[in-house]
Amino acid sequence: MQKEIPEIGEVVVCKISKILDYGVFAELLEYEGLNGFVHISQVASSWVKNIRNFVKENQIRAAQVTHVDFAKGQIDLSFTKVSAGAQRAKIDSWKFLKRNQKLLEILAKEKKSSFETVWKEVAEPLMQNYDSLQEAFQQIAFKGKEAAKGVPEKWQQSLVELMKKSVEVPKRTVRGIVAVSCPKPDGAELIKHALIKARNSGKDASVELYYVGSGKWDLRVSSFDFKVAERVLATVSESLAGFLKAAGGSASVQRLD
Repeated sequence: MQKEIPEIGEVVVCKISKILDYGVFAELLEYEGLNGFVHISQVASSWVKNIRNFVKENQIRAAQVTHVDFAKGQIDLSFTKVSAGAQRAKIDSWKFLKRNQKLLEILAKEKKSSFETVWKEVAEPLMQNYDSLQEAFQQIAFKGKEAAKGVPEKWQQSLVELMKKSVEVPKRTVRGIVAVSCPKPDGAELIKHALIKARNSGKDASVELYYVGSGKWDLRVSSFDFKVAERVLATVSESLAGFLKAAGGSASVQRLD
């Protein structure tokens, strides 16, 4: 939601609106109607001969607030006090926030409600349970209703459908090479059954098996959470080895980095 005025030391997202020989004016995108000024000495850490070599109009940048003059309504900014990594992180975070707000607007429209109501009943409960809306939306897209912690039931189905349709879940994948054997007459069927049983044991992640020849399979486990993927890989491996051992066969998994 929009805040009224930034604090000194805060890193803000801004769009360069006007370039002068002695500095640039920039619109503060997180603060409606506010503008800031970056003196030429704060545009770059190196000597600036031509300011236009360092900034462009309509360019999106992250800057640190260095001074706020309430009487004059002036906000001083600095590009030099924000590292390249911090700048990328801040702008990415802002882009995610804007996109997530757009998704909430879509949800409000679908449910014939106001954005303010959706923010209070959906966004605020999620932000109490997750580090960010982005993380919450990814978890909902991946896990469904169980991840919509604190959200009233009346919103959940529409929220899940919207997230699954709109949010890409960055999956983490772990792999292993499975070597299986079973000398019994019906060994092939036992191995097939064991592989199906093992695949179905990985309920918290996506489990895929690809035959690579000579009794070996490429086992791939994908999840939103790397630790979950690791755990499911171990569960699947144990299930496969246990079933085949009981059937008179064997299975081993070599982890691939």
